[in-house]
Amino acid sequence: MAGSPKFGRIDPLCWVVVVPMVVVSVVLIVFVGLRDVGIGLAVLAVLLLVFDSWANRPRPELEDDDTGGRRTPPPANRQRPAQQRPAQQRPARAPQQRQQPRQPQRPQQRPRRPQARR
Repeated sequence: MAGSPKFGRIDPLCWVVVVPMVVVSVVLIVFVGLRDVGIGLAVLAVLLLVFDSWANRPRPELEDDDTGGRRTPPPANRQRPAQQRPAQQRPARAPQQRQQPRQPQRPQQRPRRPQARR
């Protein structure tokens, strides 16, 4: 575990968020004069990159296997299609009942209020 990297590859979609943040921070610093806000936004963009790289780090439990870093695919848990199943394994289906067409319900009307005297 000591030799495992602490950071991984940065996700390409993370750049979609970080680049505009950096551009806005440069505009805020240079043209608008909001130096503190621009620096804060740039720091937030860098923190987002660091978090994304940390979230994409290689998992150490996969590296400690005896397989030499190679992963074996998970077992296929897919069922065969119904045509290929033996007849005794097919689930019995209950006969479907026809549903009666429903009558459209009319909206209920509220009772009318008595008109106030003026």
